[in-house]
Amino acid sequence: MVKSETAARNRRCAVSWTFPCTTVLLMSIRTASLSYPVQPAFFVVAVPKLIVMTLFTSGLYWLFWSLRNWDLYRNASGARIMLLPRILLPELFLYSLLCQVDGRIRGTGRSYRWSPWWLTFGLLLMGLSAHHLWMVTLPLPELTPAVLVVVLLFHLLQRRVQRAINFCEGDPEGAGNAQLTLANWLWISVVTTGWLVIEWL
Repeated sequence: MVKSETAARNRRCAVSWTFPCTTVLLMSIRTASLSYPVQPAFFVVAVPKLIVMTLFTSGLYWLFWSLRNWDLYRNASGARIMLLPRILLPELFLYSLLCQVDGRIRGTGRSYRWSPWWLTFGLLLMGLSAHHLWMVTLPLPELTPAVLVVVLLFHLLQRRVQRAINFCEGDPEGAGNAQLTLANWLWISVVTTGWLVIEWL
């Protein structure tokens, strides 16, 4: 009789411990699944690297950035997306891209304080302004400070966009792609050499 009561009490204790442990385990799994996407859908890169590459490739890296983001998103979502227009005219598809990023963040149960619309508007405005001022400063060097201010504002907005993408992919600092690779240095060298040749002509 004593043994049966002891056995019953042990079973009740086991159940009382197993249930909360199982609950905590399931909650942990659910939280983990909501925290980060399983398959990367967007291009992770450290902000300093993005800015350096954009500057020293005269904006060509921005085209590569658009290509990588749309290519990863197409593979992750299975959506039918034409890459060529998004590479040649990334500005026209920037808002759509940022909306996809925002939707993926929200879809994993998280939130991020940013405005895809205002960031798109700001990047387009600064990009067009920088291009226009750059063409004007060729005969008017005194406008060079204005160009530098516009370029600085562009990169501040670019920083905000990339930090949102890195947050979406679970790597807020972009540590997985922070170092300049040999290909990056080669790219910088080619563009810099090209500009030097143009200056000497």
